[in-house]
Amino acid sequence: MVETRAQHRRRVTSLTWDDVESKQDVFRDILSRLSVRSIRSVKTVNRYWRDSVRDKHFATIHLAQSRKKPSYIACPRVNNAMELYLLKPGEFNFRHHATVDPPGRNAEHHMLMIASFNGLVCCINQLSDENEEDFQIWICNPSTEQTLLLPQGRPSFWTEPSIGVAYGPDMSEYKIFRIVSDGENGAGLHIECEVYSSSTWRIIGAVPHLPMYVFLIPHRSSHVFVGGKIYWLVSLEDPGIILYVDMEERFGVMELPYYSPDLRYEDRITVTTYLINLGGSLSLVVLHVDYFDIWEWKEASWVLVIEDYLPFMNFSETVLFLTSSEKEILCVTEWQWWTYHVNTRKWEERGGPPTQFTSPAMFPFTESLLPCKLSLSVNSLYIHVCTIVCFLLHCSLIQCDMLFY
Repeated sequence: MVETRAQHRRRVTSLTWDDVESKQDVFRDILSRLSVRSIRSVKTVNRYWRDSVRDKHFATIHLAQSRKKPSYIACPRVNNAMELYLLKPGEFNFRHHATVDPPGRNAEHHMLMIASFNGLVCCINQLSDENEEDFQIWICNPSTEQTLLLPQGRPSFWTEPSIGVAYGPDMSEYKIFRIVSDGENGAGLHIECEVYSSSTWRIIGAVPHLPMYVFLIPHRSSHVFVGGKIYWLVSLEDPGIILYVDMEERFGVMELPYYSPDLRYEDRITVTTYLINLGGSLSLVVLHVDYFDIWEWKEASWVLVIEDYLPFMNFSETVLFLTSSEKEILCVTEWQWWTYHVNTRKWEERGGPPTQFTSPAMFPFTESLLPCKLSLSVNSLYIHVCTIVCFLLHCSLIQCDMLFY
């Protein structure tokens, strides 16, 4: 019987895919180049395809591929549900990505996005009563639609908590730092910090300063994570102060760049001052009336690297949010956004959403399959096991004492 062309094509295609599937590394490499949405569809093909994309190793290689196609994730305006959009650098067309409205959230207040890392985003949802202020803290993967509500921490009295997100070398390892006030003492508010890791909150001690509200951002949780440390602005008054903490949970302070008091007020540090990660370096952007400065932290001191003009002269457009990705700065105003390319030193007007921005939030983003639930590193697991063993030994000693008594 003569084989038809269609039968030959089906046989060759089948043999080719059988050969590819038998080489698991090659097969996974091909699948890792797909979007998360396509991979979720792949799981329905058969058990082999499903098992090939469901473990941590595949999530790791997929994230590595996704990082070659970076984008921004944006929440242009606050609503009852958080609508998230993706913007590809160079195109900046809004593409709806996800609606985040997890069950169990406090519906009396809006959710706000405060950080993005490894395809996950951290969001806060306000809780408050007469004297206590607090947040629900959510870790979300907008691409897989997974959400995780963290356990409630200690209440903060007289001021809302400040939140910061740090992430380690392990893809799904992160820590949430939460700075709270446990009340007033003779010198003012007593500020402490607790950290979320290994599925629980731990108090790590007093903190020298409470982070400030950054201009027009409706919470104290505006921060940047660079080089293994979280940085918050504390004060813009001379000398301005930055608070930082590293992954080993050690706090410190540093001063802002020096501006001569002989300068005009508008030529010094202004309220529109932002900390950013610029190409892996801690940087500070200071917006003046018709120009801006970029300072970079190099070898334990601030260095002025750029002084350039602002295209939106004399604050005719109010700046609502500022972020960065690699060597690009994204500046969000009331009706549109602008990008500044550090290498070419050129501004580009990028348009805006169909409606006006309202308390926008935008961060660099890469799609991933990583779970929201914290993955224990080897060191964390060792500490966790040692803690449990010590607790059990302590309980055994108490029981022995009671029996002896």
